[in-house]
Amino acid sequence: MKRLGLILLLVLQGVAIPARLMAAPVLEVQSSFVIPPHTVNGIKIAELSGLAWDKDEQLLYALSDKGHIFHFRLELEENRMVAAEPLYAANLTDTAGEQVKKGRRDSEGLTLLNATNGKRGDTQLVVSFEGDPRIIRFTPEGRAIKNIKLPTALRDRSAYQHGNESLESVTFHPRYGFITAPEQPLKGQPPNLHTLYSTKGQRWSFMAYPAKNSGISGLETLPNGNLLILERAWSGILNPLVVSLRYLDFKQCSKAGACEVQNLKVLSNYLLVDNFEGLTYLQGNQYLMVSDDADEEFLSTKLMLFTLDEGT
Repeated sequence: MKRLGLILLLVLQGVAIPARLMAAPVLEVQSSFVIPPHTVNGIKIAELSGLAWDKDEQLLYALSDKGHIFHFRLELEENRMVAAEPLYAANLTDTAGEQVKKGRRDSEGLTLLNATNGKRGDTQLVVSFEGDPRIIRFTPEGRAIKNIKLPTALRDRSAYQHGNESLESVTFHPRYGFITAPEQPLKGQPPNLHTLYSTKGQRWSFMAYPAKNSGISGLETLPNGNLLILERAWSGILNPLVVSLRYLDFKQCSKAGACEVQNLKVLSNYLLVDNFEGLTYLQGNQYLMVSDDADEEFLSTKLMLFTLDEGT
């Protein structure tokens, strides 16, 4: 029925769809680790919304949606998280070194440049923002370098459903450049049809996870060039929060950009929900997700380690 729904929706838009999907990769949750709400350089570790692993520096960067950047040193024993030691924290600042203004600090998505080239000292952070939608390159210390030009469809603030439903995610793809997406489809688009936008002009569309208000909160490019998509659905206290991890194989998309995605893992709960918002590739078949504690005492900032085996 899900496939039939996608076919009908895309046929109505005059878009051809791919013939079939390959077998879905296998995702297994391995371990988790709760980061205490310590204060580093006067900044509390809270409300983390983005993650990125720097292979060259062996550092984990974490982004707060309040405009803070954190550095952590990880300790793993095979597939078990042992420690995440906070080393550094700073406010995001503009090119002049002034803290990003309060109304423009809604930093959500995080990816990296130059983090796997074998050189140390040249990593750049790339951050996507809600409210005033934009993508900006930063130094690892949080100082802005330069804005990245958005795809045309994403430049108009009035095109978004809401200021808090714009650019929650960003990833860098070696072929397509930066890929981002509105958390919810733009105005005038089908409400359950997500679209990814590339800074090189490509677009890909797929059906949202079938839970009310399921929006894109995270994207991560895999070593093979495909995508992990993190969606989150929330529709009030009478309904559970639903977090879904999904897989997009570009080879299975049509030439017009119509795609089917595969559901790898779905987390759903009514109470003490881990509101996962960010994810990153670590090494081998290992990945990390982070939950946003909303700066609430009864919630936690949790790192979840999972493995993804894509087969042959």
